[in-house]
Amino acid sequence: MRPRTRATAIAAALSAALLTGSGMASATTAAAPAAPASKAAVRPCTANNVSFYFGGFSYGLSHRSFDLTLLAHDGITCSLSDTPLITVSSPPDETRKVPVTVNGRGGTLVLRSDSPLHATVFYSAPDTQEDKREVNGLTLAMPDGTSRVTSFLFPGTTDIYKGGVSVTSWETGIGMGEGEEH
Repeated sequence: MRPRTRATAIAAALSAALLTGSGMASATTAAAPAAPASKAAVRPCTANNVSFYFGGFSYGLSHRSFDLTLLAHDGITCSLSDTPLITVSSPPDETRKVPVTVNGRGGTLVLRSDSPLHATVFYSAPDTQEDKREVNGLTLAMPDGTSRVTSFLFPGTTDIYKGGVSVTSWETGIGMGEGEEH
């Protein structure tokens, strides 16, 4: 009977110690304010993290537009400004810069492989030769400073109105997933 009493006493002592310890932990936790749950920082997008695609070309009497869609590579989650970092270039013999107007709300978006974003590029056809600007390149810059250069929608040179191009802020489209604004 003696071994049983000793085992019972040891179990009772351990239980008391555990209860006292958890009571102390509860008191300590209750006294200290809880730390806010911080979100893991999402790294900025790089040109190597994303692919971009052209689509939705619209060709009217004088107004033209096309969509530029960004899609993160599989397994990539990265952030970028809702203001597209787009520049348009002219052939080397053209000395005038092409004006680019970019819209944005000032937020940061999270880009994932299941949540593409798109912006629309608007421009007009020139009425006369004096109103014409030639463009042949589009550069998409990423928050980390990397960039990717491609043709301005079509290979070769495109004639646009000298007023330049306008670009909307990045947005999600119907059925294109959900972007997150922070």
